Formats: sequence, structure tokens, C-alpha cells
Amino acid sequence: MSNAPARDGRHETSSDKTLSVMDLFTPERPEWTVDEAAAALGQSGSTVYRYFRSLTAVGLIFSIRPGRYLLGPGIVRYDRQLRLSDPLLRAAEPTILDLARHVRGPGLIFISRIHRNHVMTVHEHRLDAEPFAAGTFDRGRLAPLFSGAPALSMLAFMEVRAVRAMFKKSGNEEADWLLIKRRMRAIRDLGFAIGRDDPDLGVIHVSVPVRQDSGAVVASLNVAGASAAYDDTEAERVGTMLMEASARLAERARTQADA
Repeated sequence: MSNAPARDGRHETSSDKTLSVMDLFTPERPEWTVDEAAAALGQSGSTVYRYFRSLTAVGLIFSIRPGRYLLGPGIVRYDRQLRLSDPLLRAAEPTILDLARHVRGPGLIFISRIHRNHVMTVHEHRLDAEPFAAGTFDRGRLAPLFSGAPALSMLAFMEVRAVRAMFKKSGNEEADWLLIKRRMRAIRDLGFAIGRDDPDLGVIHVSVPVRQDSGAVVASLNVAGASAAYDDTEAERVGTMLMEASARLAERARTQADA
């Protein structure tokens, strides 16, 4: 077993390295060979072949043609299990359906969580049948942690020292920290975050944190729409509704967890 240090400072195990193979598969590079992966990971071909064999055995990758691999159907099984077991996701749909009756479309209502050093949407609901591009916060896409209302609405209500540590770990410029602190303070004062054309041009995001009884932030509840359709009054109206919906969502999630 390897004792090489991992990126978070702990020692990286063989299991860590096996799972690191999964990070190679991206929309920009969905297909890999063992040799290509070995070069990217700095490991021997025989070692990476063992990783591929283990991941293939559980269906997380599969060979689409000899020697070339894609992410496998086993991932869908775990995605289904997540939807069925996560109390927040189980509580999401009734809360979002209530909210959708009072929010104009086209657009999206979605839930995001912090994942590693990013923000990731884990559930989304489309408003109206008219297409609306999710953009940066498309479900499953890794979005920047310090950009956009869905991220900042969570960070603003977290312990400042923890956020500062995350800021440094994400490799941001130190000079930007004071700007982030001011934005977080304004969000706390208002109770919700509004991001117009940030980070997606032509899109407005209105976001609130979802918090447990302890006050811990577990997610953000968000509405995305066309910037032109939301003046400041409408954005604030949606923000107020989101705060009320977030409280209902947290209560429903708590009930789901206790069931």
C-alpha cells in the first residue's frame, strides 16, 4: 500500500489511487486507455491496469471497445441510491413544486452542495417547458466555490475561519479575500444572495442557504432565470420566498431523516 501524501495532506492509499482514476473521466475527455491513464497519473501501466480491473468489476467503468474505457452504468445505481436515501433530496420535490407555482419561467429551481473544493448541483426542477440552459450550475457539473450566488449563499452563513481556509485551499488570490468577505456580509444582512450575470451572462441566480437545526449549512436552494425578466423588486420577492421554502425544506429533510 502506498504512503504517498494526498492533496489534503493525509497519506494516499491504494484505494485513493483507484478512485482517482474516476476523476480522469470528464465531458472534455470521456474515454481513456490504460496507457493514457498511467501517463496522466504518473503510475505504471500494470498498476493502473489493476485499478481499471477493479473499477470494471463493480461497473464504475466499462470497455466500449477493446482497450478503451468510459464511465460505466454502475454509477446510475449509486445515483438512484443517493436520491432514495438522502433526506434532503427526498424532501426536495414537494418543496420545489410548492415554490414553482409562484416563480415565473423559463428557468430552474435547483439544490447545490459543496463537493470537495467546488459547488455541485444535486437536484434540479425545470420551470415551464421552454428550454433554459443550466450553464455553470448544470446538475453534476463542478462549479467554482467562490463565484455565483449558489456558492456564496452557503459560504456567507458558514464559520468565517472555515471559509478562509477553503478560500486559500482553492488557490484564490489573497487580494480577493476582502471582496469575498464584503459580499458575504451583504448576503448575511439580506438573508439571500442575488447574482446577476455571475457567472453566466444573461442569467440571474437567487439563492439561500439550507441549514440544519444546529445552524450548519448543508446546501443552497436556488432559482435561475433570465436576467431581463427579473428587476430588483422581483429578485427580492423570490429571495424572500426562497427563505421560507428553505425552512420548509430543512424541516421536511429532518422528518425524512427521523423516519
